[in-house]
Amino acid sequence: MIKKIISPFIIFIMLAGACFEVGKVVDMPMLFFDIPSLIIVLVIATAYSFSNKVNKLVEFGNGAVYAGWLALLIGLIGMSTQFANTNLDFKGLMEANSVLWLGVFYGYSIRLILTAYKN
Repeated sequence: MIKKIISPFIIFIMLAGACFEVGKVVDMPMLFFDIPSLIIVLVIATAYSFSNKVNKLVEFGNGAVYAGWLALLIGLIGMSTQFANTNLDFKGLMEANSVLWLGVFYGYSIRLILTAYKN
């Protein structure tokens, strides 16, 4: 039982530490923290986990990955519209692009942690 807890905890600490260090290097400590992306991933993953009665934990991880990609598509549509409306502001495009990938990052991170817990 203790092994099931330690492995996901170590993965979480490593991911959090890597995110913190990268944020520190670019002088943006909250770089990997985006509430809307996290909410989208968690809500869709929760709904997806209820679709299968066999193993809700595995389905939550799978749903988190799918939700991450859906969040990327939602952000891409919004970013494209913003890019067109701001006369092709490249700096704004790059800032939006960095947030765009956080949903995918959250989805795969959740799946990795849950896969380690399952095994």
